[in-house]
Amino acid sequence: MRSLNDYKGITGEKEVQKIYEESSPLENKHVEHINSTFYGGGVAEILSSLVLLMNDVGITTGWRLLKGHPDFFNATKRFHNALQGSSIVLGENTKKIYLETNETNSIFMHIGLADAIIVHDPHPLPLINFYEKKQPWIWRCHIDLSNPNPGLWEYLKQFILKYDSAIVSIEKYKKQDLTLPHYIIPPSIDPLTNKNKLIPDYVVKKYISKFGIDSDKPIISQISRFDKWKDPLGVIKAFEIIQKEVDCKLVLLGSMATDDPEGHIIFENLLKKVKGNPNIHLINHADDFLVNCLQRASDIVIQKSIKEGFGLTVTEALWKGKPVVAGNVGGIPLQLIDGKNGYLVNSIRECADRTVNLLKNPKLREEMGKFGVEHVRRNFLITRHLMDYIRLLKDQLKA
Repeated sequence: MRSLNDYKGITGEKEVQKIYEESSPLENKHVEHINSTFYGGGVAEILSSLVLLMNDVGITTGWRLLKGHPDFFNATKRFHNALQGSSIVLGENTKKIYLETNETNSIFMHIGLADAIIVHDPHPLPLINFYEKKQPWIWRCHIDLSNPNPGLWEYLKQFILKYDSAIVSIEKYKKQDLTLPHYIIPPSIDPLTNKNKLIPDYVVKKYISKFGIDSDKPIISQISRFDKWKDPLGVIKAFEIIQKEVDCKLVLLGSMATDDPEGHIIFENLLKKVKGNPNIHLINHADDFLVNCLQRASDIVIQKSIKEGFGLTVTEALWKGKPVVAGNVGGIPLQLIDGKNGYLVNSIRECADRTVNLLKNPKLREEMGKFGVEHVRRNFLITRHLMDYIRLLKDQLKA
């Protein structure tokens, strides 16, 4: 089991010591995180490391999962899309399912004695209705809130305003119509997990070959959920332009999160689209070790999102020393400094042109890769994330 001391070789001993000192007033405080899935997507991944480290520094920290039937997760997927700007018909039956699922879960979850409760994203948002509030409740939103559907936002706001504070990933996600305090906490990666630890080149090549991927040509990859906001179809269209200039291959690797019912449909449609092109590989098997190996084997990583709360796959790829070509949206510009560790793009053509330029310039790829590693080390590791939460909790608990 990892402890904070294991990170000394990456962040430095002083940084680790500072975290232990900062957290000492929170020793034996009890915190509960609540979200909707244990596997798939950045939220679950962050909590897997964050909860362990919070316990390691002396904060008694639990992690509760919201349970629901498929109709609940179909509804919350529509909520997710609508918070990022899609249209939605918010019927009374949808509201009923949403509220009743949260009410049922409030009976399962005995969290009333916690010193602080942190609720992630819209799925468990109404839980606050079903408890006698005795502690700070904090809403952590991982979604791009820059242009939410007005009808859904007004509906959800009635729950959000009962919270003591909100956490968003970047400054522009702050909502002026929310009177509660906002904290800015960007997501992070854990450099010691299977997804991010160092792997020898020979192991990388051997492992990806099990999935039919050889290193005989330059590899371009996008690693994301199969989600319309990640624009996998746009990546395929960009690749069709790229392969006219450079003989290379594209790998789209994704997983199906348990709270995302749309992924299978999108994956099946993509399979039909790429049929007959031997240089495009679609893989629906994103175990963490495979993600790590593919990112390390890739010459360039793409993240062509059209909406993105943050986009941790960008930071993951940068940590492996890879240049990234990514959509100029959401939290991506915080990670990607245009021209320094990759390129921000606004169209399929721009994505293709920037990728071709990098494929033809190995020295530029190497320089960008080195810059990217240090940018992540300074800004986007789990140790910084832990410190942000410690400071937030000290503020909320007056510790």
